Amino acid sequence: MKKFITFTSDFGFEDGWVGVCKGVILNIAPGAQIIDISHGISSFNIRKASFVLSSSLFSMPVGIHLAVVDPGVGTSRCPIVLQVERGDYLVGPDNGLLIPAAEKLGGITKAIEIKNDGYMSEFIRRIFQARDIFAPVVGHLANDVKLDDIGVEIPKDSLVSALWREAAISKKGKIECEAIDIDKFGTVHLNLSGDKLSKMNISYGKIVEVSWKKGSVKLPFCRTFDDVSVGNSLILIDSSNYLSVAVNQGSAADFFKLKEGDKLVLNKILRGDSL
Repeated sequence: MKKFITFTSDFGFEDGWVGVCKGVILNIAPGAQIIDISHGISSFNIRKASFVLSSSLFSMPVGIHLAVVDPGVGTSRCPIVLQVERGDYLVGPDNGLLIPAAEKLGGITKAIEIKNDGYMSEFIRRIFQARDIFAPVVGHLANDVKLDDIGVEIPKDSLVSALWREAAISKKGKIECEAIDIDKFGTVHLNLSGDKLSKMNISYGKIVEVSWKKGSVKLPFCRTFDDVSVGNSLILIDSSNYLSVAVNQGSAADFFKLKEGDKLVLNKILRGDSL
């Protein structure tokens, strides 16, 4: 049976970095199957990468998932492997990138700092640890090397925190959200899952007031983009089960001048209003 591996990075395809890392893996584990999730992450954007990873892995088979967006490459930050409840291994830098995906897959059961140089490249360049540390470790894990042989276990609470967490709903129903991703269409994805939103008993067609530092707007809660006319705005649950601000055939990010990291508040559910 082929070992299933995914690869996510900000490397792009203009240079040979993606191909080189895959070559390293396949030299060690020739029967592995590698699927690219994305290499178009904007440079150094850990927040974007963590959203893409967490939004993708639940659709993938159980496997080994390499993710490298690593502005701290070559520094004292740790190279790690996370084992998760579903049975997967997540391999990458300890900079918060892997945490949301690990939580989406049931939570971390074990964290290992990669230490054993016997499972790394013979010649390590500090500025390309994806090739020299992470890719070899992925290959060896695909060959059924035991996790404890790769390095030493570290406390889960010692890991660098994610750049975003699921939003909390206050007792008064106020929700303080964060824009955790803006996709290529300009849809703004928030850190509020559909599961949590359902607890607020908001039905489709009702109006939600969304406010942020630069403005406020009342938006209909819809099933899909076409529930409003072209050019009109809405909120909906996206394909990854997160609440999103969108414009039908337009860019919500441009229209509302929103960017990643912006704070938004959902605090007035106007129960009497509907589309």
